[in-house]
Amino acid sequence: MKSIFSVAKILIITIFTFILLDFVFGKYLYKKFIRKNFKDVDTSFAIKDKVYDHKFASNFKGLAGWGNIRFEFCTDSNGFRSSCEDQFRNTKNFDIGFIGDSFTEAVGVDYKDSFVGVIEKNLKNQKIANLAVASYGTAIYFSKINYLLDQGYNFKEIFVFIDLSDIVDDTLCYKLDNGSVKRRSTFKKCFEGDLEFQDSLNEFLKKRLRLTYETKNLLKNKLVEKKIISLKPSLLQTEHERSKWTYKYESVKYNNYSLEEATNIQLENMNKLSSLLKSKNIDLTIAVYPWPGTLKNDVENNKQTILWREFCKNNCKNFYNFMKPFFEISKNKEFYEVYKMFYIENDHHFNELGNKIIADNFLKLYNQK
Repeated sequence: MKSIFSVAKILIITIFTFILLDFVFGKYLYKKFIRKNFKDVDTSFAIKDKVYDHKFASNFKGLAGWGNIRFEFCTDSNGFRSSCEDQFRNTKNFDIGFIGDSFTEAVGVDYKDSFVGVIEKNLKNQKIANLAVASYGTAIYFSKINYLLDQGYNFKEIFVFIDLSDIVDDTLCYKLDNGSVKRRSTFKKCFEGDLEFQDSLNEFLKKRLRLTYETKNLLKNKLVEKKIISLKPSLLQTEHERSKWTYKYESVKYNNYSLEEATNIQLENMNKLSSLLKSKNIDLTIAVYPWPGTLKNDVENNKQTILWREFCKNNCKNFYNFMKPFFEISKNKEFYEVYKMFYIENDHHFNELGNKIIADNFLKLYNQK
């Protein structure tokens, strides 16, 4: 019995000493000896814009990161994400312009594996521009396209991939002011969310005890690799504040706007975009798609689908419902199996297969016209 207490005592002292060492020297040791073993990312391609808040730098080529994922990232002379082979194209004339947020930018995957990249590869005779950047919303969609058209850019058709989180961006983050985007007074609340204990603990360890955080992840990955434990998405993926409004709307999370007021802000911005494009004889199509929490907690014909389908009856050339293929695949599968199939691990963005589902279904619809 004494030997058990002795081992426990040594273990407790060892853990306490390690945590103390981490608290005092952890950040220095991580930067000096550990981080250099990882490929460092270049974030200089993300820059501010005085008209539509933020954009990408032109003619960039470097290594981007999303969590622990590293991927090649290139932009063309316009500052649009592109394949690295086409990054030096110099044109303002495009057949198709895609705009959206981080899903359409396709964070975490190479351009060739993004749905825009796959579509571009299949539509070889079309000139395609990816105008999307993470954290865009409907105010920015209008402002950026309006600005580009004023600068002599030409598009035959614009596809807006409206994200479930755009309602947060439009109520907490940005607003239109004479065609330009201004940050709201509540901008700091844009990316906040209610974290469950596990997520809060991870954030604390990452910021304050980096060696402990890395050691915990290393042990976890080894246990997963040996199939001793299995990974499941946390509430941050399945109950994310930025996506769950379609089945659980809480006005306090949306600047105290009622759901009708919040969606009216979006509709007003998109009406401006629709009118602008009609005046230039440019077609508009809107597309919607699910987050993990949508597949777990909602239905295909959810509030997002209904909202933009109705809007498109008088304002769009087409409405593309990409909720449908994911819900169809989910019918006879357990949610966590579906999550692992289509989404980046411990994240809510599409992986390569999720992007492929969007691209394949887009091409079916597009080629039917």
